[in-house]
Amino acid sequence: MDIEILHPERLTCWCNRLQFPEPVINDLKGLAEQIQSNPLLIDKFTSLYVKTSLRGEWRREWTPLPMDPDVEAVLGEATVRFYFLAYLAALPIAHQEYLRRGISEAIFDATMADIRFWLCQDFSENGTWRFDQFNWIWRHLSCELFRLGRLQYMLIPFDSGVTAFRHCPSQRILLFADPELPLRADGYAFEAGKFPPEFKHLMPEKKAGTPWRPEFREESGGWFGYPVSPYGFVLRQPRFLHRTEWELALHRGDTVLDIHIPRGDPFHPEAIRESLQQAQTFFAGQYPHKPYKALFCHTWFFTPQLQQILPPTSNIVRFQREFYLYPHDGGPGFLWSFVFGEKNTDPASAPRDTSLRRAVLDWLAEGKELFDLPGVAFHGPQTWGEQPYMRQWDGSHPRV
Repeated sequence: MDIEILHPERLTCWCNRLQFPEPVINDLKGLAEQIQSNPLLIDKFTSLYVKTSLRGEWRREWTPLPMDPDVEAVLGEATVRFYFLAYLAALPIAHQEYLRRGISEAIFDATMADIRFWLCQDFSENGTWRFDQFNWIWRHLSCELFRLGRLQYMLIPFDSGVTAFRHCPSQRILLFADPELPLRADGYAFEAGKFPPEFKHLMPEKKAGTPWRPEFREESGGWFGYPVSPYGFVLRQPRFLHRTEWELALHRGDTVLDIHIPRGDPFHPEAIRESLQQAQTFFAGQYPHKPYKALFCHTWFFTPQLQQILPPTSNIVRFQREFYLYPHDGGPGFLWSFVFGEKNTDPASAPRDTSLRRAVLDWLAEGKELFDLPGVAFHGPQTWGEQPYMRQWDGSHPRV
């Protein structure tokens, strides 16, 4: 089987298009030559190429990619680059799909630039040209994720037990809590704030007490449940929503537009609004048969404590306030790994070179918790900046 990426001139062309550093290009060219000259390696490479690039059977789990022991026996530490090259083999096929669907070259280049970012990020952190983001870049290579301006997007099924309702007269949104998620007394997830093993020494874990579970049921006249504050906690007072006034807006299995925030560029509200406008047009044209019910995002930006740590003018806070957050058993690791890196797990030696890093370290030094939450949004670029969910909530439920 002829595989384009194994030809030196084509490999060089694709690497240059993605603006790979010269040492990486030379290393991959040497590896491609070695693969073609070794019967075992070319057989393994071809099988992986057929499985991923041609059949679309990508490994989608958020776990490290398992390495073939036969390949490891031949290549040793270079095995990870074998898989990296095999994933890059999907570039020509992805490009043809872009052309077939009429998606611009600019969107292709912007989307695939993420591969270079993570390649260089690994070199910056570890000093070696390797790659470990296989559980991420299959989205780009399978033409499921696209970078449109400042943000990245992909359509996914909503996978949460919370249910969203829309008040017909006012269009106000209200979420009812997931009945399967145990909660703390304050209404956040019972496991929220738990520290992963590598972060255990950041601060002692607090006792969460006895969990409680919110009830949810659908009846002929409407829905009974426990409201979720847009700040991500559940109230202890249940409500009943009448079908004559409320309609179902989002539940598990509905299509949502999943938003990701690539690193490296300024995060201004104007750029976000412009990106959302691009996404609205793009997905309506590319997926007219698959309209999405809401925007969805799960990011360390949605650490609710950031609204106390950072000023209200912070672009991170302003972005968070555009979403309706809901309970999740997140912890400090999500924020910490993005703000400090996965190697810096000791607050005593963590860098304090930015205002965000200093603020987070001071917060933890006071024994306070951090955890991430997911969020949904039902408004679009036309009204972006109005912060409808938290603003409306603040008007009737001021937090003490």
